[in-house]
Amino acid sequence: MSNILLLFVCLIAGVLIKKFRFLPENSHQVLNDIIMYLCLPALALLYIPQIKISSNIFYPLFVTWIVFGLSIIFFLSLKKFLKADSATIGALILTAGLCNTSFVGFPVLMALYGVEGLKVGVLIDQSGSFVILSTAGIIVASICSHGKIDVKSISKKILYYPSFAAFVVGFALNIFNFEFTGIAKEILEKAGSPMAFLALISVGLQLRIKLEHLPYKEIITGLFYKLILAPAIIYFVYIILLHGKGLDVHVSIIEIAMPPMVMGSVLAVSYDLNPKLANLMVGIGIPLSFITIFIWYFILNL
Repeated sequence: MSNILLLFVCLIAGVLIKKFRFLPENSHQVLNDIIMYLCLPALALLYIPQIKISSNIFYPLFVTWIVFGLSIIFFLSLKKFLKADSATIGALILTAGLCNTSFVGFPVLMALYGVEGLKVGVLIDQSGSFVILSTAGIIVASICSHGKIDVKSISKKILYYPSFAAFVVGFALNIFNFEFTGIAKEILEKAGSPMAFLALISVGLQLRIKLEHLPYKEIITGLFYKLILAPAIIYFVYIILLHGKGLDVHVSIIEIAMPPMVMGSVLAVSYDLNPKLANLMVGIGIPLSFITIFIWYFILNL
């Protein structure tokens, strides 16, 4: 219970810090850099070598790829219904198709499943969410903005992202059955431990909800896919069709139920893909997701 309360305390703290301007305007960028360049690499090096390789590992490995691929089909098929241009469709794919598996996902997993759940979450985030953002995400953004693929930008995004390098190293260590122990393990634990509260404070600092002239149809459609349809599809495929069981399956579904990815919104804005919609998907999706996440958690534990 204390972990769940901590989620809301940190999120509200970020909102209040922004509202009363206790910190400079772009303080969230500093927190994001700490998370990206210190906490996430430390968690990847700590937990990826500890994951037990089994047939269940395919559930977390593929789940975000399935959801992103389906988002492209879903939103393109609704383009006429929404009367949307390419920029709007791109914004919806990059927000509803990408899950907030780390900034919101990691703290929620710690609260619901503890360290074992977090290990699976790190695998989902580093092998799925980040790689999709840096490859397929940039391809979608490039095509929707100016109709071509920026291969150079994609390569740089992957090569300069430290937590993905840590993921690759961690996976190699897993293959050779090496785990960090002693002082090295303690250092990684302490470097990764601020992740939960720093991430939610950062999210709180970035929340922007302006209620005038809301694109209701696009927001409802996007959040319906992100918070309801996508996890429902994964639930049907993983549990009903494949009869999947255990922590890997449950964490995969909970991670897919996470709100839109903050960095997906940033990518959409940077390519001028309906910036207002991209920001609103995150701003409305994050607080709303705290209701839907716990509904999915209840369903999984029936």
